Amino acid sequence: MGKILKVLPSLKKGQLVRPMGRVNAWRRATGEETQRWYALHAADVKAGRAFPFNSAGESVLAPQDSVFDLDETMTLTVVRARVAAPSGYTKLKECCQVFCPDNGQTLYVRRIWLKTEW
Repeated sequence: MGKILKVLPSLKKGQLVRPMGRVNAWRRATGEETQRWYALHAADVKAGRAFPFNSAGESVLAPQDSVFDLDETMTLTVVRARVAAPSGYTKLKECCQVFCPDNGQTLYVRRIWLKTEW
């Protein structure tokens, strides 16, 4: 049996790229977003819609990343072509950092989900 070969696009800083279909991009959550999440979670707990603890009895923690949906009509600019992107408590390899002019955010996205031709 042959090996499965992943073909990653060759990207350079400043290059324009587009997502291949609908993909997720992310960035670290800001302190303001984390505080807003804790306030909403506290309100849900008070109203009985959520539990303050998980099944192991530990406090529920706020998400560390904010996720954004990208579709194939968006044009992105490469900020860093190769980066190990922070995701939760780990890092994901084979990512790149892009600027999305539609929402003004600098985001991380997997390189395999990007295309350079359209």
